[in-house]
Amino acid sequence: MLEQKWYTVADVAALTGLTDRTIRNYLKEGTLHGKKVGVQWRFTQQDIESLFREADVTEPFTELLDELVSDFLHGSQRPQEMECRILDIPCKTEELWKNIVKKLRKQIDEKRGGWPEIAWEYKSEEQMLRVVAAGRPEDTEWLARQVRKGLKKDAD
Repeated sequence: MLEQKWYTVADVAALTGLTDRTIRNYLKEGTLHGKKVGVQWRFTQQDIESLFREADVTEPFTELLDELVSDFLHGSQRPQEMECRILDIPCKTEELWKNIVKKLRKQIDEKRGGWPEIAWEYKSEEQMLRVVAAGRPEDTEWLARQVRKGLKKDAD
């Protein structure tokens, strides 16, 4: 029988692109389920997948956006150079912004191992998607290039 892999809060945060604090909030709310081993939470792949079935990942994370900026501004000492970048992207339709966010999250998870951290909100009156990215300068620059490339591709 295969042994089941267990993930920590930090592992789940890295896999999902969310912050540790957001993962802990999901635990407190009951949106994420796991097993407490001593003082640490542990999660199975199934626990992580059910989080995204229960919480629609295409929904804007306005609270996460505020948290990401706040953590960046008031966070602890960083061992490396970090930056926070805000991208305002014109998006006329809900379908377009959901598609942009889904592509960004997939590229970050596949190519960057969860970095930079991102959060977003859609301002329907302004028809504007705001993406906030925090991470190493080369990661946030990579993200900005991906957004520009994607927008150019969608315009063609």
